[in-house]
Amino acid sequence: MINIDEEFYLFTGGRILQGDLPFVDIWDRKPVGLFLLYAFFHLFGTWRILAYQIGALLSVWGTAILVWRMARTIAPAGGAILAALLYEIWLILAGGEGGQSPVFYNLLTAAAMSCIICFLPAIKKNDQFRRNMGIVVMLFLGLAIQIKYTVIVEGIFAGLYLLWTGLRAKNSPRHLLADASVWISCALLPTCLSFLFYRAKGYGHAWWFANIKSIFLRGHMSHSQIESITVVIIAILIPLMLCWLIRKPLSIHFQGEQKEHIIFFNIWSVFALLSLFSLGSWYNHYTLPALLPLSIQAAPLWRKKTGQFLIIAVACCGTVIGQRALFRHFQQHANIIAFEEMQAALSSPPGCIFIYDGPAILYDTPAYCKLTTHPFPSHFSSEIEKNATGMNPLKEISSVLAQRPAHIVSTEPADAEENQSVRARLYETLSKDYTPTYQHHFRHHTTVIYTRNTLLSPAHSP
Repeated sequence: MINIDEEFYLFTGGRILQGDLPFVDIWDRKPVGLFLLYAFFHLFGTWRILAYQIGALLSVWGTAILVWRMARTIAPAGGAILAALLYEIWLILAGGEGGQSPVFYNLLTAAAMSCIICFLPAIKKNDQFRRNMGIVVMLFLGLAIQIKYTVIVEGIFAGLYLLWTGLRAKNSPRHLLADASVWISCALLPTCLSFLFYRAKGYGHAWWFANIKSIFLRGHMSHSQIESITVVIIAILIPLMLCWLIRKPLSIHFQGEQKEHIIFFNIWSVFALLSLFSLGSWYNHYTLPALLPLSIQAAPLWRKKTGQFLIIAVACCGTVIGQRALFRHFQQHANIIAFEEMQAALSSPPGCIFIYDGPAILYDTPAYCKLTTHPFPSHFSSEIEKNATGMNPLKEISSVLAQRPAHIVSTEPADAEENQSVRARLYETLSKDYTPTYQHHFRHHTTVIYTRNTLLSPAHSP
């Protein structure tokens, strides 16, 4: 139970294998490519959680190699190695110790950017090579976009940079326009194929609402939430930003080809930070894409003794803080004993379950009952989501309760940012028709399983 997001991705991947269609039978606004990735992991059956963790590990490993390769163009070998390590270390600090979507699409983004930076001399000199490499770059980014749409911002940077190299090579406006058209088409190809599939099935409107329209219907976070998450994001980014900005005071300069490379990394870093704030800074793991260019920015510090000391100190401090945070996270969420106890409680007696607020992975069983097309818990409980999912959460929860689920999972106490009318409707029914049969106290909350009174033995009846 590492994070509710990846729990839900795995569950949805499993439902795809059972014939359910994302955005129609099971609603969320993430691109379908992410769910198809997790459908692959779900093929491993009882080993599916380990499978997606191994997949995430391989993605991190591959991304770190590409970070090292790109950093090597502007720094000595030692600095490039430390840059790769910083990327791995900072993932944990930013909530990326599991299978969050950036863990996977950062590999595709890194592959795209490394194609540019590692073949830059040929890209600058050969028009045909530039055109072909642009196609490869945009196909990588197009696949990444089908895992998370915010990659579009970095895709725009890559496209503009390639066009700029063409402009410097004195390509005509007609050739630049032709290149741009081809590259944009390649970047949008996976998303267009996704839309066309849904359109052919008669669900074009459902695709459009989930993937595009619903993003802009979300409510706004409270000032206290914004302040809290902003502090966390700044704390995550400041050490890497410091490694980037301190190069000038340390008089670290670049010559020749390296000068062009560092300009590329500087602009990429700015676009990655823009991507972070493009849809609002909702969670700490939204910083994960920015870690990719920022870790590379630290590599040149290896040229100076002071810089070496600084980058090693940052890596050591990040490791210690990250491992402590990981330990706390396991105490708070990823408790296998609690998970097995919850599964046992939900199967005794067996029946349909509804998760109002709790681990989405509990849905991922062969006995899953489709009580709603919106099983992701926060689509009911979050005040921010109440007008953004295409369903009225108050009416929908009334519909779910009318189906008399055997078990209902909730979290107590109520969250300050919760949809209070939905919670009140739920607890009105819980107080009359259900009895708490299991509780697990985590660090800041308690997960409670309620069982329908008519299913309980006399010993458990209220």
